[in-house]
Amino acid sequence: MTIHPFADGNGRVVRALTNALLDDAGYTVGRFVSVEQLIAESADGYYAALLASTHGWHEQTNDPWPWLAYFTEVLARAHTRFEQRAGSERSAGTKQDRVREFVLEHAPQIFMIADVRVALPEISDPTIRLALEKLKNEGLVRPEGRGGSAAWVKSQGSRQPMSPPPIPS
Repeated sequence: MTIHPFADGNGRVVRALTNALLDDAGYTVGRFVSVEQLIAESADGYYAALLASTHGWHEQTNDPWPWLAYFTEVLARAHTRFEQRAGSERSAGTKQDRVREFVLEHAPQIFMIADVRVALPEISDPTIRLALEKLKNEGLVRPEGRGGSAAWVKSQGSRQPMSPPPIPS
């Protein structure tokens, strides 16, 4: 938390290393739920926990517990999100129906195909594109840009993403 070997990108490197270490230790939830995304969704808490845990590190009086408490909550949210996805996938209809539900109910206002791919790793890109094309024809989403870097924007009439449930204390 306190060593910064690079001029830029230290946080990304640490989060990638954390995912690899979690996976090696048998915590495979990062294969199915983006821990990076969960951290991004709680950026204020992330930075507050880092700051609280690094106070006094020069004197070796810093306290790692604020960071560990934050990170444990992130892992709990990852498991909760995975459980919600796994539980709903079996009864949610066709793969295109699952893409439709994710886009309309859970995706942010602006999203990319990569976001859908991470949320629904068992669904192929052609199926995702077909579902997005149907949503576009219905006027529920519109593409901005072309190719792999295109973003998709939900129309004002489409539903907003649901908040993840609170983490029990």
